[in-house]
Amino acid sequence: MTQSIRQMAALLGLALLPALISAGIQWDNLKAATEPGDEISYETALGFGEKILWIDARPSPSYAAGHIDGAISLNEDHWQELVAGFIDEWDDNRIIVVYCDGGGCDASHAVAKRLREEVGVKNVHVLKGGWKALPK
Repeated sequence: MTQSIRQMAALLGLALLPALISAGIQWDNLKAATEPGDEISYETALGFGEKILWIDARPSPSYAAGHIDGAISLNEDHWQELVAGFIDEWDDNRIIVVYCDGGGCDASHAVAKRLREEVGVKNVHVLKGGWKALPK
């Protein structure tokens, strides 16, 4: 009986090992895609007034179906075609707030990261809760 319990524990441990490794990899990827402290509430974003430049990181059909007034579509699927439109609207005095659908949507974090790293934008935030957090 004791030997079979040890065998079961060893099998369970072996089965658990790949899951733990996978979880560690996913955690590292999530941390890499998110800058610490870059999420802000909708109320905070509204406080930026005329300085705000909204970036909609959702897929183009979602943007076409509805978006924040004045928001620019900039998503990873069409980055090369859309980034020029962003650059035309952006200047160093603008405060960028990127949003996607919310919840499990990481597109806003990915776009914010690319804006920082590839375009050199310093003042980029992500809307906490995304599109779903907006008052309807």
